[in-house]
Formats: sequence, C-alpha cells, structure tokens
Amino acid sequence: MRSIVPLVILLYSSAVFATERPNFLVILVDDMGYSDPQCFGGEIETPNLNQLADHGVRFSQFYNCARCCPTRASLLTGSYPHRVGLGRNGRTMDLEVPTVAERLKDVGYQTAMTGKWHLSELATTSVDQDRIGWMNHQVDLGIPFADPRSYPTQRGFDHYYGVIWGVVDFFDPFSLVHGNHPVPDVPEGYYLTDAITDYSVNYIEEFEKDDDQPFFMYVAYTAPHWPLHAKPDVIKKYDGRYDAGWEQLKTDRFMRQRKMKLFPNVPIDPVIDRGTPWNDLSDDEKEYQANKFEVHAAMVDSVDQGIGRILDALKKSGEYDNTVIFFLSDNGASPEIPGYAGYDRNGETRDGKTAHRERELKLPENRYKLGSAESYTGLGPAWANAANSPLKYWKKESYEGGCRTPFIIHWPAGLKERGGNISKDLGHVMDIAPTCLELAGAKSAEEFPMDGVSMVGLLNGESADPERMLFFEHMGGRAARHRQWKISALAGKPWELYNVERDPAETTNMIADQPTRLDDLRYRWEDWLGQMPQTNPQQRNVQAVKEAQIAKQPVKLACKISTLDQNGVIVAQGGSSQGISLHIKDRKITFNIRINGKVTELTTPTLEGKGPVEIEANLRAGGKLLLAIDGTTLVTGDCGGLIPVQPQDGLSINDDSQSNVGNYGDDFRYGGKVTNVRVQGLSEKINPDKDEQASSGDKDAPNFIVILTDDQGWGTTSIRVDPRIKESASDYFRTPNMERVANAGMRFTQAYSAHPNCSPSRAALLTGISPAAMHMSDIVDRNSGRLYEGNKLNPPQHVNQLDPQLSTIPELLKLHNRSYRAAHFGKWHLNGGGPEAHGFDVSDGTTSNREGTVPSNLPDDPKRAFSMTRSSIRFMEQQVRDERPFYLQVSHYATHLGYQATADTIAELQGRKKGRRHDSVAYGSMIEELDRSLGNLLDAVERLGIGKNTYLIFTADNGTYPTEDPGNVNGPLRGSKATLWEAGVRVPLMIVGPGIEAGSYTRTPAIGWDILPTICDIVGVKELDDQVEGGSLLPVLLRQPEASVLRPREELYFHWPHYQHEKKSKPDSTVVSENYKLHYFWESKETQLFKLSDDLAERENLAKRYPEMTQQLKAKLMKYLEEIEAQLPVPNPEYSPATDPALTR
Repeated sequence: MRSIVPLVILLYSSAVFATERPNFLVILVDDMGYSDPQCFGGEIETPNLNQLADHGVRFSQFYNCARCCPTRASLLTGSYPHRVGLGRNGRTMDLEVPTVAERLKDVGYQTAMTGKWHLSELATTSVDQDRIGWMNHQVDLGIPFADPRSYPTQRGFDHYYGVIWGVVDFFDPFSLVHGNHPVPDVPEGYYLTDAITDYSVNYIEEFEKDDDQPFFMYVAYTAPHWPLHAKPDVIKKYDGRYDAGWEQLKTDRFMRQRKMKLFPNVPIDPVIDRGTPWNDLSDDEKEYQANKFEVHAAMVDSVDQGIGRILDALKKSGEYDNTVIFFLSDNGASPEIPGYAGYDRNGETRDGKTAHRERELKLPENRYKLGSAESYTGLGPAWANAANSPLKYWKKESYEGGCRTPFIIHWPAGLKERGGNISKDLGHVMDIAPTCLELAGAKSAEEFPMDGVSMVGLLNGESADPERMLFFEHMGGRAARHRQWKISALAGKPWELYNVERDPAETTNMIADQPTRLDDLRYRWEDWLGQMPQTNPQQRNVQAVKEAQIAKQPVKLACKISTLDQNGVIVAQGGSSQGISLHIKDRKITFNIRINGKVTELTTPTLEGKGPVEIEANLRAGGKLLLAIDGTTLVTGDCGGLIPVQPQDGLSINDDSQSNVGNYGDDFRYGGKVTNVRVQGLSEKINPDKDEQASSGDKDAPNFIVILTDDQGWGTTSIRVDPRIKESASDYFRTPNMERVANAGMRFTQAYSAHPNCSPSRAALLTGISPAAMHMSDIVDRNSGRLYEGNKLNPPQHVNQLDPQLSTIPELLKLHNRSYRAAHFGKWHLNGGGPEAHGFDVSDGTTSNREGTVPSNLPDDPKRAFSMTRSSIRFMEQQVRDERPFYLQVSHYATHLGYQATADTIAELQGRKKGRRHDSVAYGSMIEELDRSLGNLLDAVERLGIGKNTYLIFTADNGTYPTEDPGNVNGPLRGSKATLWEAGVRVPLMIVGPGIEAGSYTRTPAIGWDILPTICDIVGVKELDDQVEGGSLLPVLLRQPEASVLRPREELYFHWPHYQHEKKSKPDSTVVSENYKLHYFWESKETQLFKLSDDLAERENLAKRYPEMTQQLKAKLMKYLEEIEAQLPVPNPEYSPATDPALTR
C-alpha cells in the first residue's frame, strides 16, 4: 500500500476521495474532431471511450491550443504555450521550464511516455544532405532527429517509445525512438497506433513491479493526424458509411449531440457547411471523398481499440480504480491536404514506392492505394468541418472547431458519485498539470507559476470560477473567452463576438449589439498577449496589413526585404487550397501560387549581394507569371489560370500563418525585415501604401511621459505637497512611487487642473486652451437630465468632442520632429474619433469611465492600472528599439468612482492603523494599486536607460469625488470634484527631467493648460496658436533667475456654468490672482473672496473687507469670459421651486 499524502485528505468530502495517491494516465489523440467519438455524437465505434464517459465526467467546454506543439507544451507545463517557447508550432519547449513529469518524479512517481513528442525543433540539414532520402529511410545522415537534450527522457520521463517529429508514416515512421536511441527498422505488419499501445501496456506492467510508487503515463497517439493511414480490415468496417456526404454527417452528429444534451441551450440548428456542397461533386469525387473519411474513421477506431487494451492492462494490474485518466485531442480535425515531399514529409516508402498525394490518388489506377503506405493525404476542410460538428472551422484556428476538444476524466476511486455526468464548466489543457500536482501532493515550481488551475474542486462538485478568462493565439488566429462570451478572429481578419453557450457554432456575430463587450474582451486579450514572453514579434503586423481580394482577377504581390542571407516565408495570403506567397531559400526567391490544392513555383536564379531588395510578383490574365527583383523581371511562368476562390486564410508577413501555400513547413519563418507590403487585385484601384520607414527628424530629442490620474485629490498621497502644510500628505495612504517622482524632480504646491471635471481638463492639457474657450464646460455626452432641467438657471449646451481643428501635444511634436511617436493608454473621454484622430499612433481607443469599472476587469488588474502600464512599457520598449523619441500619456481610471483593488491590498489596509484624517480602505487600496503600477513604469524607464532624456509629468484631472466625507479625503481643502472650491481643482503636479533639481518644490502657480507650452518650449517649438492660454513652466523647472510663467493673462481663470446637485455645486466662475481667489456664483450673483495663503480651506469671505479688490477681480473675470466668448448660464423662464432638482432630491 502506498503512503497517503495528507493533501488528499481534503478530497474525502463529497464525491472525490481516494485512499492513496492516484496514478495518472493522459491519453492525447491527434487531430480528432470534436464529434468523432460516439460519446460526443459520433458514429465511429469507440466503445472504450464510451466506457470512460459513462463512468467518468465529460466536459463539453474544454479547450486546447488549436495546434499540435502548443497544446502538448501547455499540457506538460500547465502554462500558456507562449510562456514556454511554443507560441508557434515546431519550436523546442523551453528547457528551463519544469514539466509535470519532472515535478511528479520529485515526489516519487514513476513516469513513462509513448507516442508523438513534437516538442523539439526538427534537425536542420545542409544543402548537400539528402533530407528527403533521410525521411524515406533510404539515407542515414547519422544525426539526431532533434537536440537530444529536448527528448522526453531528458524532460522527466523514465521510459519513452515514440516519434520525435510531428508528421510520420504510420507503417514505417520516421524519427522513431526508444529511450534516447533511434529505431532503425520496424517489423512486417507494423502500425504505429498499435505499437504505441503495445509499449503503453508494457510500461504499465513495468510499473507494477514497483507497487510502492504511483505512476504518471502520457500516451500521445499520432492518429488520426494525416497521412490517412489505416489497417485494411478496420477500413472495411466503414465501407459505405459516409456515402451520404459531409453535410449529412454533420447534421446526424449534431442531432445526437442534442439528444445527449451536450448542447442543451442551443435554440437553432447551427449546422453550417464550409466545403463544396456534396451534391455538386461528381460520382467519382463522391466515392473518393467518402473513402477518405472511411480511413479516418478506421484510424479513430484503432485508437479506441488501443485504449481498450490499455484499460485492460490497468485492470489486470489492479490499478484501474485509482488511476486518473484524462482523454482529449490536441486540436480539432484538420483541413490540411499535405503538399509534396520536403521539410518533414517523406516522398517514398523505404523500398522506393511513391507516397502518392491527393491529385494522384484520385486517378483510377491509384484509388485502391488510399489508406496504405503508398498514399499521403488528409481530410480537407469539408470533412474536417463535419468532424468538428457543430463547431466552426478546424485545426489551427481559435474558433471553437480548432480549440474545443472532447474531454473525459475517469477515476473510479475518486468520482463514484459523478459517473456519466456532463460538466459545462470551462477548462483548458493547461489545467491537467496542476490537477495532477495537487492530487499527488506536489507543488508547482515556485520560480515558474502555472497559468492553469487545478480541477480538483470541479471533481469535488464545486463550481468553477465564473470570472476566469481563457486566451488563445496561434499564428495570427486569436480568441478570448469570458463566461458565455467569446471573441474570435482569423489571422488578418477583424474580431467577431459570439455567445458560445447559445451559439457554439459561432454563427451569429453580435458585435453590432454588444460593441462594448467586444472592446472589453479585446483589451484583455491584447494585454494578455503583451505579457507573453514568446509573442510572435510580427503579430501586430499580421493584424495591421490589409488582405486583398485575389480571386478571379490578376494579382500583384510586392514587398521589400532587408537581407538575402535569411531563409523563410516572406509574405503569404491563403493556404493549402488557394493562395499566393513569396519565400526565400538559399538566396533564391520563389513565388508560390496554389490553385485548388495544386502549387506552382516560380523561382529566381541565385541572387547576388546582401540586400535589401524589392520584389514584385505578378499573376496575370490566363495564369501568366512574372517575378521581378529590383525592377528587373528575372523569371516567367504559367500556372494555368487565376485563383478561383477567395482563400479563407488571411494575410501574414514573415511566415505562412495558417495552412501552407507553398511546399515548406510551418516554422519556415523569414528572419529579416519585410516592409512596403502590397497585395493587390488588379481589377481594383491601385493605391500603394506609403513607405513605413521613419521620416527624417532628430532621434535624440527628449521623451515625454504624462501620468494623468482621475479624481485624485491634492492631499491623497504620502508626499507633503506643501512642506508648510502637514495635511497636504495623507496619514493613512502610502504612495512610495509617487514619492519617488517627487524626490527625483520638482513638485508644485499650488497646481490646478483646468476644470473640476475630467473631459474639459483633459482637453485643456492636450491643447493648452481653457475649457471655457473651447466651449467644453462639462463632460462630453452629458447635455440633458436633472443637471440640465428644472434649475433656476439653464446651463449652456457645451461641445461634445475635442475639436479636430485644435493642435494637440503629439501633433505639435510630430510637426516639429517627424521622428516622434505617440501613445495614449487608458481613459480618453473626449470623443472626437479617439486618440488616433488627434496625433496618437497607438491607443486603447475612445474610452470613457466605463472601462475603469467594468466587471471584466480582472481581479489582479483593478481599474486596468497594471494592464495599461504594461501597454505603456511595451510602447516604450518599441520606441527604444526603433531609436525614436516619444510622447506617452498614461491616463489612469483610478481614482474615479467604482473603486477596485486587489484582495491582498484591501486586506493590508484593513490591518493598518487608521489615520486621523484618512481612513478609507476602499479609496486607499485603489490609490496604492495606482502607485504600484506607477512603480512598474518607473522601473521600466530605469531598465531601458532612458531616464536622462525623459521628462515625466504626474498630475490629475481634478479633485476627488465626495463619496467619502469630503473632509476625510479632500481635506484640508474645501469642496470636491465638480466644484471650483480648491478641492475640486487643486491637484498634485510633479515634473522630473533633465536639469530639474531633485527633491525641489515651487510655490509658483501652475495649471493644466501650461503643459503643452512647457513641452513645446523644451523641444524648441516657437509658434503656438493664438488661442493657447498656458505658459511654459520650463524657467521655473530650471530655477532660472527671477523665473516666472509667461501667459497671455497673469491670472488663472475657471468657469463652471453647470449644476451638480450631488456635490451641492451651482454655476460658479473663479479667478486666482497671486494669493487671492474670487468666486462669482451665477444663481445668487454673489461674489466671495479668499486669501489662499492664509485660508486654504476658503472659510473666511473677505469680499466685504476688500470691496475694491473684489470689484477689480470680478471685472477681470467678466472681461475674460467675454473675450473668450464663454458660454454662460441663463435664467430659466419656466423655473418653479416645486420642480427644482436641488430642492426636491
């Protein structure tokens, strides 16, 4: 009897229990369709899988990574494949990342693996080596199939028998290995599926010799991956079963799925076929296609037979009841029809017989060879779509047909009460590793936390976390899942939005009905992808370059490449059915044209020089081909005609992102730079893209980072903003990173936002113009309701967007120096077409308050503070790589209402001693998260080494909202946001940069519209619009003698002609002149005067004491409002106290 691990005791309650540590058996099949097994709606005979389903738990919403290598890496590491080096197919899994097998070995488990490894980059061969002969078993190159350090026996498995490569002949497989040693020959009658089963049974028998140790076994069948190879007697079982075609198969399977309640909430039949209609095929073509699926069915049948033998071995050993069995597929059924020999595909059998491809197999003399070693083909898209019934698309895609898998967990000793259940909980292949580790009492490696989550709670009957999000990306295809919602997209295509619980086939795009939901999920996906260390560097390019209509018309494909010394795919649009591509190998450039599965290649002679070179490839009327280099046509050819059907695969650069147009592999990626890409259908109007190269300009110009927080009061940091005033620092909130900024530069004791509300102050910061002059006197999109109706005065109808005619900071910087790039992340709230319409190159879009409070903000990303900082850091890193100066504005959603913080920070503040002035856990937690995100950005500036040439400006858009006691948060200032009292407009302002004295402060008044002229002064912009009201702070920052801020007017003016009843705010205009501040209240026509140097809280009205000064300041205020043509409140002719919102609340 094995020793009991204490951790497992927690499983004894409810359904999950065990008396000893369980064994683990992971069975992974290859390219199996979602509906292929009978227990998931299929007709293929799978009695052993049915047995597992009847006594285990089926998951109807379980996901893989849509492709062989990524799924396998995710399974073994418990992480997204991008994190471990397998965001793309065909790479070597990161050797430093521990596998679940290694972790289990550490706690006493025996381990073994059989079948397909496919986690090692394939061996390279030199030009003079016969690679195809090597794969045909006719030449021995004497080299390993891949780096032996990456073999299974070096990654935690005690025993291994299987294939290192991903695509092999089933009757005589290449890259066959036993342990670390190649297997040079196989016996007569060999079939790989059976051999994998044989060794799996042998290893179970070996494990039983040491009964004190549990085991972990990973069985990775290569079936039913192409080539379609099966044993004749099994193929015969399915003779004639698929003569009705793919539409009928998909429909029949879906009806069975409905009956077994796999999709109980689907209101409509989602059967949509994506191949040629069956009835449009000739009789010969129907027969051939039906025969192909018969072979596929036989391959699945043989896998099930093998699983039955493995289950029998477990029963015989006595380990069946306490073995946790996981069954799944690595991706959906495959649409691929493989090309000709090369890269990883053999062309002949060992004895020299041809392995016929699709076109030759359709010939009468070869038809009988289908399924044998003399055939080499795949299902194609129509059958793949049917095999994935009712799901959309297939392998490689992040739509459901590519990444949703049949999944079964079977464990008699632990699931006695749940046998036969169907779980609707979300799960992912990366959850298997943490589940095994928890049940085994093992810990995941602290240095490499897993992305997956343990399913032990689910097995115990607990509910899954409903807020969990899953993300997908493979070679440009992408998706994100949250609750019932999923966004999906093909490479180079726009996002689509689906409710996959009601619409699992993704038939009804709901973007028009749910645009904000799409924005939220897309934001989360982009943030996730940005965190992945192995992100494809061309990802953004893949999505940004527009594909062309290339069907039924001549086509031109042009681009520029940086070097001839790199091999790989340059540009591709389309895939294994239709498409065009360019690739380079050994300094020869090839134009590939694929029409109805047949590829024509046009290849240049060997090119001289190093590059760069310009390439132009033309497909002309009648199929005439031309390939020109640097304007000279080097080779011509003929492919017989035009591309007949627009390919579904999108456009990709530097690789062939989905199924391959040419005869190369998935990892054949060009290592140089590709620019000026143009794909044009020549019946369209030609509009060449502009050169993407950098324009001229000073690349050594300074960088600017503006951190704009939301509703952050003057005294809400742990910085004593004014050294004379103790209350200008919080006695409860801790903001060490804001202190870092203050200690590194200059803080302003009397800094103002331009307005007491967000939109107007943001517009003023970007333009240097007062909100009153722009007629933006309130937030955009608020022009009606109780704040505008029934009041004593009628507020003006203000503008609802940032005027596109006004110049912004990034526009002025670029006009002065075209090297500048600009980004805006976070809250925009200015409409006007979003940041890109006002000089920004990159942004989060036309955002507002909503994005900072939506439930989809993840628990570890409150107010999106950390994700927008990550975006900011990525932007800075890119500009450093490109050697460009930049303007970066990080406009936080914190500390606006809708308080969000992590549980850990909330707990920390709850345990902290309350301050006398500040004690709000909710607000304090939020501002401390904001501070942490600021620290991450400051650390990045230091890491990138750009601090000496970067100005950082930290400020807020207005004061704090009075949800908390205003005296609590905003004190010692009077009022709050949406008022012109000091608490509404006095904000933190700290500036760090070259020549600014560290730890300094100034009492010079500053305002938000000073930022634009300050930045312009720093870079040398001399001419500003006459409307600009701000002045440069640079003389003050540099502590020049008798420094001052030169504005068109000496005073600072504020205009608030609106009501905000919740804040007890009425129309008010204000002027600040030296130490004095005057309010004019439009409703009562009262003036109030305060001396701020003595009375910061604005308690003592000095208007009667200083009538002359009061009149002078009032006159200046009215003159100012007249000069800028400010909008004023006017009497309401229908006013009645009975309907006054301020009196009837």
